[in-house]
Amino acid sequence: MLKNKTKILVILLLFTITVKAQFSQCTDCADFNEFKYSLCSIIKAPLNYDPNNNETIDLFVRKFPSVKERQGSIWLIPGGPGESGASLYPLIAQFSKLFPHLDILVPDHRGTGLSSKVCPKEEAMDSPDGISLANNEWGSCYNQMYSNQTYVQAFSITNAAKDLNLLINNFSGEGKRYIYGVSYGTQLVLRLLQLNSTKLDGVILDSLVPLQDDDDYDLSHRSIVTDNIGHSVLARFDKLESNDAVSLVSQLQNIIQQSKTNPDFAKNLPKQDLSILFGMMLDFPKVRNKIPEIIKALSIENYIPLNDAIKKITEFYSDYGAKYTSSSSSIPLTQVITSSENNLRPEMKKSEVITESENLLFASPLPNLIAENSMPTYKRDIYFGKTPENMPPTLIIHGTLDPKTHISGAIRNFEQLSKNNLVTFIKVTDAPHFIALFAPDSFASVVSKFKRGHPIKNKTISDKNTSLK
Repeated sequence: MLKNKTKILVILLLFTITVKAQFSQCTDCADFNEFKYSLCSIIKAPLNYDPNNNETIDLFVRKFPSVKERQGSIWLIPGGPGESGASLYPLIAQFSKLFPHLDILVPDHRGTGLSSKVCPKEEAMDSPDGISLANNEWGSCYNQMYSNQTYVQAFSITNAAKDLNLLINNFSGEGKRYIYGVSYGTQLVLRLLQLNSTKLDGVILDSLVPLQDDDDYDLSHRSIVTDNIGHSVLARFDKLESNDAVSLVSQLQNIIQQSKTNPDFAKNLPKQDLSILFGMMLDFPKVRNKIPEIIKALSIENYIPLNDAIKKITEFYSDYGAKYTSSSSSIPLTQVITSSENNLRPEMKKSEVITESENLLFASPLPNLIAENSMPTYKRDIYFGKTPENMPPTLIIHGTLDPKTHISGAIRNFEQLSKNNLVTFIKVTDAPHFIALFAPDSFASVVSKFKRGHPIKNKTISDKNTSLK
């Protein structure tokens, strides 16, 4: 009886919080063409979803009304965990074309964008660097986090999933309900499904993360994952070379060794570690296809192709989503969630990361960033490492050369998810992370069939935008 009364109190609390929330024209509608018809809402949600909670946070949602007669809604869940919904705004036209009869709703995770932040003052829009932390704000941000640990510990994956449950159940409207998640967004969507309290007609998981307890592919192993994919790429390119050519692996090994031992060679290189730069190239198909040229040029001390590649990568990050005021990722949120749930080697030292990465040709900066965490963490809950028992029809689409979420880790997760659920796994040959962005043709083809309810078999497809050549 007491348990039922508690449940009723929580429901009443949520109803009170959300009943007055409405969408209205966004104040920045004139700033960008994709925002022209968008509607915005900032609603109150519980800081913690328990009967004793009396604190609230703000959650921001941007809505793009359907371009044709409305039949339902689709929620786009960004990655991160520090990314805001702004990381998906450049794809709104693409999703509107795919789902013309659905409203598109894009929330900012708690801790990101225009939603409440881990460091409210330092990550405020009107702070010196906007929602990014300025150099002199790190100290006060750390102080805020350690002085208010209960507040910071509420920024968990499970509470973020409960936010989604709250938003979807209150703002989807009538009709079909779909949800799309990319990268960390796939983990958040799966946590939402574990709650088993949100009715959905279909789920699309783009670049599926590994199981949380898969210690081959957790974030502390990101450099090893990246290097594995890099070697696969070089092996493919080597097959296109003449048999008597020196392998690209050998050439790159020599280049990286020179960057560490030859001062005259190193002084002409960027300050960033070469293995990390080559790791970054794997994310961008057009730059990735230039890797053989870059390696050969560096072998004769020609730095132009390398600098051109860095320029293209820099331009991408400057152009894609960076124009929005809510674009910057939240490092404090990323650190809190990563350290609490997604780093299976929290005891690892930065010196150990360096040793482990010493002989890698391709690497990621992430393992070093998450080592020796100094952020407050929260305790893992009952959902950690588990998969949903009940899932609506689900489509997973994943690249075979994803340097962030290795396809082998995604397959292990799929095998667990599909034991008792209708789940389809589509591999996109040579595609990197984020299929909707980098392999849009394949994404549209498969998703169109999925949304119409057509049967789709597990298979491998190709996309002209991502092929190695």
